[in-house]
Amino acid sequence: MPVSDRDRNRLAALIAIVKPANSLAARFETLTDEQRDYYWYWHQRYGDWLRRCLVLDDDNEPDARPYARMLEHDTSPRLRRDIDEALFGKAPRIPTAMSDVEAAQIWFGEAQK
Repeated sequence: MPVSDRDRNRLAALIAIVKPANSLAARFETLTDEQRDYYWYWHQRYGDWLRRCLVLDDDNEPDARPYARMLEHDTSPRLRRDIDEALFGKAPRIPTAMSDVEAAQIWFGEAQK
């Protein structure tokens, strides 16, 4: 049974509702197979690191333990830059000479996107 243009348009409208063009899911689909494989590898490693942080028996609250581990130079696994930028966009550059007000304006502008 052939699919009509009306049905195609309805399906496209439903897909746009479920997965908007600029959503993380839509951007994930633009990754290559190799990038997706690496993302899932990183996701597993990050989950393992997070679980290790959360089970530590220290003086920190459980939610603060990953941050405390980072301060102790036990950093979380890094997502490759090409994948990070494809999914989340380029991070804004803030020169060290910039004032706090200027830096806040840049970050506020990023948050509004």
